[in-house]
Amino acid sequence: MTQVVLAFLSVTGALVGVMLGSLLNARVQRASWQHQENTTSIRERRATYAAFVAACREWRATVLGPDVQIIPASSVSRQPHADGGPARTQVVRYRAEIGLIAHTTATVQAAAALMLAVGRLSEARAGHEAGQVPEPFVQACRDAEREFNRVARAELRSPEIDLKTPTTLPTTAAPRETQETR
Repeated sequence: MTQVVLAFLSVTGALVGVMLGSLLNARVQRASWQHQENTTSIRERRATYAAFVAACREWRATVLGPDVQIIPASSVSRQPHADGGPARTQVVRYRAEIGLIAHTTATVQAAAALMLAVGRLSEARAGHEAGQVPEPFVQACRDAEREFNRVARAELRSPEIDLKTPTTLPTTAAPRETQETR
């Protein structure tokens, strides 16, 4: 009888060990899979966000260019505006994709604000020659892009950095002759 109990205990112990091992292995595999999915999601969102910003910049450059066509109305605006061409189409496509993949409402709203800022610039360009669009319209695009980048970086858990783009050369370095003559 003792041998039967020992055999039962040894078989039971082995089965319990196999079950615990498989449960722990499944848990590790699940954690690894979740990490991999999270990394892939971040990489894909980062690529989409970067493509969106690049398309917005291209749309802005197209609108501000000297050869842009001014159209009376389109799906972008009911007002006369500069045609953004394929760049505008790309912005709309990426904006729709951001609406599907973003993890925060703030990212979706910042993307919409950037798209609207470039749309307003397009409308403003209709009333001005190339190089004559009032600076507040261009600055609104820069500000909206900076805000989108800030919000997207926060969503992607990237470190916070100063996103202000310099618009002039730094004045900290004086010419060498000036330093020597002082």
